Amino acid sequence: MAEIKGSENKVFHKNLDTELLLQKLIGSTYDGITITDPDGRTIWYNESFLRMSGLLPSQLDHFTVYEIIEKGWLKDSASIESILKKETITKSVTYPTGVEALISATPVFDDEGQLLYTIGNVRDLTELNKLKHQLDETSALTKGYRQTLQEVQLTSVDGNQIIYRSTSMEKIVSLAHKFSLVDTPILILGESGVGKDVLANYIHYISDRSNNGPFVKINCGAIPEHLLESELFGYEAGAFTGAGRQGKVGLFEVAHKGTIFLDEVGEMPLSLQVKLLGVLQDMKIQRVGGTKQIPIDVRIIAATNANLEKMIQEKHFREDLYFRLNVLSINIPPLRERTEDIFVLLVHFLSKYNEKHQMQKSFSSAAIDLLLSYHWPGNIRELRNLVEQLMIISDEDIIDDSLVPSKIRTKSINQPDIPEAELQSLTSEKPLKELINEYEKQILAFYLTKYKPMKRCADILGIDFTTLARKKKRYNL
Repeated sequence: MAEIKGSENKVFHKNLDTELLLQKLIGSTYDGITITDPDGRTIWYNESFLRMSGLLPSQLDHFTVYEIIEKGWLKDSASIESILKKETITKSVTYPTGVEALISATPVFDDEGQLLYTIGNVRDLTELNKLKHQLDETSALTKGYRQTLQEVQLTSVDGNQIIYRSTSMEKIVSLAHKFSLVDTPILILGESGVGKDVLANYIHYISDRSNNGPFVKINCGAIPEHLLESELFGYEAGAFTGAGRQGKVGLFEVAHKGTIFLDEVGEMPLSLQVKLLGVLQDMKIQRVGGTKQIPIDVRIIAATNANLEKMIQEKHFREDLYFRLNVLSINIPPLRERTEDIFVLLVHFLSKYNEKHQMQKSFSSAAIDLLLSYHWPGNIRELRNLVEQLMIISDEDIIDDSLVPSKIRTKSINQPDIPEAELQSLTSEKPLKELINEYEKQILAFYLTKYKPMKRCADILGIDFTTLARKKKRYNL
């Protein structure tokens, strides 16, 4: 009995149906395979070809390739060209299924040079193109990150960084430099999470005080009222039950020659506001239980996200203390009002946490679009925490938009707030095209008013500048 040996010296008996084995082998390949006769009839095909082309066996069995093209089931065929030209034809096509494929049709001749068959090999390029697209997108994002980092204003002193690109933050940093030259009290205003503590720290480190004393921070809202006084001013031995035998130095004394930062000063109880006013006037403190006035030399920076003027009206904050603290003031705008800074902060924290967690992750363009359009009620603190969260939960190096929390998808600073009356007017009995045009006009009017220049407006809308200009002219906006 004759034998055929495989690559691993396994023995196959000749009576095994070799043709069936060959059909099974070709039929199971991922590439599509077709065999066409000189008349254009498909005499053999595999499942992969059916999957990619979307054709049915009944179509291939009862119609020639010419008829399939004529009926519009396929747009093109490499096999027809190969039959007509009697040479190998290679071309790329997109099937009705959406599959992009590379087709090679090769003619097979007999000994006399007569065409017997044309064998078509169809290779699915969809996944390959998807990978290439992801690579191109990643390269484009990396280039964008680098370009943005070149444009960003990075102010850093002794590890204290203020990252920005907006003109409003540029003015604030300029003010900080001016204020650092004097010892006058500073009041920093702004919503929670905008970076009031970072700015206070920065002012200290660019001033001469950084060479002589520390930067001492105390959160007036985080310490119970009965402990806050002893934390600020210290206490003498035996001043109250539980007091240490040696007494304790208060934070004002610790900050001598340096800066004390009173965060959330609006939370300070009225009884302590009186003592703080005295410190500002005399630059002396008195420990709890003590009688001695201790001279101090400190720079006072206070911060709050509360409306102190309203608190004064409600008798929750002393007016005289407000005027003492508010000699120099800085109001940090929320992130939604300086959208130019969102992207550079995303890039900064992405780089920071890549280094911290030894990762190499980046955001997809779709994820960035969502993050740029979010209104960030928690400001920089919320943005920083979300970036780290997304980097940790993502299994891929590219963080896709599918991981972005649903609240960010639904709350966008780019969503126009059209009054109810205007929305009701759109529901009147008008043709659909007219209703769509009216709605588009209102949306464009909103965006063109809110976002300037027009190039930035077009980028946020995701359309070409020329398209926006054309629509603006069309609607006479």
